[in-house]
Amino acid sequence: MPLSLWLQRIILGRNPILIRYGPIAMLAGVFALLAGTSIFLTQLYLNINFWAQVSMDNTTLNFFHISGVPGLILLADMFSIDLNGQTLSVHWSLVGACGRQFTGSSNDDCIQNQFVNNIALYLNENATVNWNTTAPIGTFDSSPVQNPLPVTYIPGRGQLPAQEYATDLPMDPFLPYTLQKQASTLYYPFDEYSAYVSLLAIDTDSNTSLPISGVIGYGTIVNWIGLSAFYPTVVGDETLYALALNAKRQGMIKTFALVLVITNWALSVTILWMTILVLFRTNVNDGLILASTTVLFALPQIRASMPDSPPFGTFIDIAGYFMNVCLVSICTSILLFSQLQYRYRPPRKTSVPHQENYALLNLES
Repeated sequence: MPLSLWLQRIILGRNPILIRYGPIAMLAGVFALLAGTSIFLTQLYLNINFWAQVSMDNTTLNFFHISGVPGLILLADMFSIDLNGQTLSVHWSLVGACGRQFTGSSNDDCIQNQFVNNIALYLNENATVNWNTTAPIGTFDSSPVQNPLPVTYIPGRGQLPAQEYATDLPMDPFLPYTLQKQASTLYYPFDEYSAYVSLLAIDTDSNTSLPISGVIGYGTIVNWIGLSAFYPTVVGDETLYALALNAKRQGMIKTFALVLVITNWALSVTILWMTILVLFRTNVNDGLILASTTVLFALPQIRASMPDSPPFGTFIDIAGYFMNVCLVSICTSILLFSQLQYRYRPPRKTSVPHQENYALLNLES
């Protein structure tokens, strides 16, 4: 019994109303299921990627491991990534501070956009004992905080930092010396990239270093998730501050890329199965056989539709796209040659009847 008739008897029975409106009800049910799934995935995507914001509440401070000890709190916003140049672009801003000596308040609480020091921020090779011979990435003036600019009186803008500065950080410079090269496009879509930076904050009025309570680091890059880890390290009587910034692809990007890989394999296996049937002299529709050529030219388009699709040569190409193209190319060639052999044989030569009679008469005479 065909599957469609079996489903009709099980689901619809002999009820004329169900028979009449059954297709519409099934369409509505499938649409409701797809809509619910889409809403669920969208909500999941928003909760994973758009929950972080710059605030001094306990949830944010605890998540980013802000200790709350007296010191400055910085923001590192990863806003762009250059995979070819191996650089990570970061916006730096001063979020606030903890401790009365840095906020000018009557307690040691952490307060957003309130600090009393004029600050110069140094990174990496400039964040050394020779900082005074180098240029900072930027200086943060406390006067706009103590005497707010007019922009802070616009509703919703009062929590923005007074200044911010952008820098381009190199990816892990020691990656070429390591055996594992997962932090490269060769590992797409599971590649992750890291940048490491040392920090030094100087009070420009007294030329003394200032403690850093923590750094809020996250990413605002499309298709990427930015994470950070802050490492204060005590060396003798001095505390050194380091920050690790990490960017990895969002789960939705990984899932979509893998779905396309599975799609390529499904099409390739289908063409292989059709080729096997033809070789065993099974009658296959000519339209299906010609579809193999369509699949052959569709594979590169599917490969190119992957998000941020890298050049050919990633690990998903070796056992994926490369094998798919080879398999479909061989199968398409076999199918076309089989059709030429089975269906387009040359006609047999037959003699004309009157010519045969004429030859017999000549023999008898």
